[in-house]
Amino acid sequence: MKVWTKFFLAALLFLGMEKLIRTQTDGFRIEKTKADFPYRKEWEVENPSEFKQQPYYFLGSGVQCYAFLSEDQTTVLKIFKHYHMTPSSQILAKIPLPKFLDPFRKKVLKGREKRMESIFSSNLIAFQELPQQTGVIHLNINPKEERYPKLTIYDKIGVRHTLDLNHTPFVLQRKADLIFSYLQNHKEETQEIIDSLFSCITHRCNLGIANNDPIVYRNFGIHNKKVVEIDVGSFAKNPYMKNPLPFKREVFYETLELREWIAQHVPELCDYFEQKLLEVLQI
Repeated sequence: MKVWTKFFLAALLFLGMEKLIRTQTDGFRIEKTKADFPYRKEWEVENPSEFKQQPYYFLGSGVQCYAFLSEDQTTVLKIFKHYHMTPSSQILAKIPLPKFLDPFRKKVLKGREKRMESIFSSNLIAFQELPQQTGVIHLNINPKEERYPKLTIYDKIGVRHTLDLNHTPFVLQRKADLIFSYLQNHKEETQEIIDSLFSCITHRCNLGIANNDPIVYRNFGIHNKKVVEIDVGSFAKNPYMKNPLPFKREVFYETLELREWIAQHVPELCDYFEQKLLEVLQI
């Protein structure tokens, strides 16, 4: 067999193995969680309690974060993905490049900054203004000081990793069940959940905060029989949400999925839902 054929087959084998590993682990690698960006005063927060040290086990992977469930199954640790930060922004800003590549460098750096600004600002909103509505109990997006212990986490295939939280931006939330999974097993609580969902959305809008990804079935959950917004990466300050028209639009569209679920599973509560909707919209 010719050398180039062996090389080609070896390359195919390597790529196949790499894809298999990535699929089996949902793409998780410790390297993807490490961030290298300058300290920002506005990202500094005071956490009300100590971080409880315990093992965390892989729960899932989203667009912005990897999620891990605590051993006692009460909290979810979300670790921000930084796969786009290679090479780091500090290195990219200083590395010598031909002058014609400067516009490309600036575009990449600006895109990274805009992305992290949006994600981190949203998490700050959740932590500072919506802690009860999101279940966020701990936030660290300025990972510079030696203030956290090293944490043991297990990836999707059970491989043990040591995570240095001092260099890993993260958010800690109370564990919640997805709203429709919860209701499927607690249909007798549907009326209370209707009230809680309307209350959750109304409270956020009254604060002038919009959710740019208000998909109920995957982004809302139930904790202690109350609705919480478990996706905290899409909040944005929007004073117009306090105005009647944007508020009504937000409430109407964010509750459509629940209306459809009720019509299919507990139709006897359709009238109650409609009455509650009219009451909230003040029509």
